[in-house]
Amino acid sequence: MRAIIGISIIGFTLFVATNCFAAEQVSRPQIINYEAPGNLESNYDLGCVGTEKLENKFTPADLYQAIPACTKQGKYKEGAVLFALAGTYGRFDTLRVTDQSAHQAVTVLKIQAFSAMPPDQQNAFKESVSKIIGNPDGLAAACKEIARIGPPDYYPRYMIQHGMGAFTKTGADDGLVKNFNTSAAWKQSLDTYLQCPNL
Repeated sequence: MRAIIGISIIGFTLFVATNCFAAEQVSRPQIINYEAPGNLESNYDLGCVGTEKLENKFTPADLYQAIPACTKQGKYKEGAVLFALAGTYGRFDTLRVTDQSAHQAVTVLKIQAFSAMPPDQQNAFKESVSKIIGNPDGLAAACKEIARIGPPDYYPRYMIQHGMGAFTKTGADDGLVKNFNTSAAWKQSLDTYLQCPNL
């Protein structure tokens, strides 16, 4: 008799547990990731390039993804300049893109670049950036190169399509600040991101 009661209790427990698990599976919300076309898009696969090949048509999406190629080759100086230019262009784009939620694009691109490197390369790269751009001569040289390349000459689709505005904007809205002062924003980007000395 006890054996029958024991089996019944075990059966009842399994029945309850199975039904609870099934109910949990049914009630668990499904997560859907919506992504606008052009979100964080890169148009150029640069590889590791020197400053002589850098142009103002390259977006932070292009530049940040080139950094792991440099660290893989041990070309930390080239990677440091790419990092500086990408950050400066990213700052410039945050000044001209109206959607505040889109500005996170630069942080996401930076995270993606670092996650594409093994930990030892990440550490070596961070140390190199500190040595190259963290001293007055290195900073002045990087700023001079970036000033020579000039302000961005591209539409920041990679950033605009990253924000919530990509899903709500009307056809007439290009996502950019009206009457934008390019020269003032460029100076502000150099001053606030890299803290460049007067060029």
